[in-house]
Amino acid sequence: MPKQQFGGPWTDEKLSRIEAYLHAYTTALKNQPFDLLYIDAFAGPGYRSTRATAHSEQFELGLAELEGYGDLAKGSPRRALEVHPHFDRYIFIEKDRDKLAELRKLESEYPDHADRMQFIGEDANTVLDRLCKTTDWRRTRAVLFLDPFGMQVDWTTVETVAKTKSVDLWYLFPAGAVTRLITREGAPPEKWQLRLDRSLGDRRWRDVFYPMSRIDDLFDDEKQTRERAIDIKRIEAYFRSRLQTIFVGVGKRALPLTNKTGFCMYLLFFACSNQRGRKIALRIAEHILKN
Repeated sequence: MPKQQFGGPWTDEKLSRIEAYLHAYTTALKNQPFDLLYIDAFAGPGYRSTRATAHSEQFELGLAELEGYGDLAKGSPRRALEVHPHFDRYIFIEKDRDKLAELRKLESEYPDHADRMQFIGEDANTVLDRLCKTTDWRRTRAVLFLDPFGMQVDWTTVETVAKTKSVDLWYLFPAGAVTRLITREGAPPEKWQLRLDRSLGDRRWRDVFYPMSRIDDLFDDEKQTRERAIDIKRIEAYFRSRLQTIFVGVGKRALPLTNKTGFCMYLLFFACSNQRGRKIALRIAEHILKN
């Protein structure tokens, strides 16, 4: 699994891959009778400019920003707005008021698309649940970019997205937060376990990341104990298996994003929910992830 540096040139490269898929997507569907929708669930200010170090309880629960964001002129919203052929609608979700105010400046920067943009200042899980349940998916197709800075995305939200049978998902999964919540000694605190349950959607992670092993004591009696066993390959395989339970197509590999020390903080996954478009979507996405 090739590793890529997080921050700086790699952050730009990551967004370039998303942009490449968006271009291929709108090109493939430009003559189809669908309303094409781009959804950015953690849109931020429209550009990458933070460099935060998470701490306190927010860090412990995998909810605070992970260290490593570098400066970047164009974030995912701008990349999406510059894709041609363009989308029919753009939905930008950002809970933070200050970031949302910055994001709204896109209307003046891209006046030709101003009437296509919608800005929503609510929790992404709430908005996506409502959007997925109220959109007429018989006439709509969408690409959703989930780019949380921690473990903000609930598994129930991912399930709701899959049920539309009309959304292609790019999910920057916070593998680093999972690694940090899987404690080395003993089981994680209860609140950490609940956070993992909400993000991963089941309790099986306990057996995956804490498998049973046998040990011999001084009296030659065998005992069983759980030992921590976690690495990026194990996280990737586990979360891919979770996605495969609800999506008709999931990319064969995820792209790792590492920080300067080589610690993998995110894994970029692709999944599609439309059976008819599955083959071409996977072919394009896997080519983008491989190169």
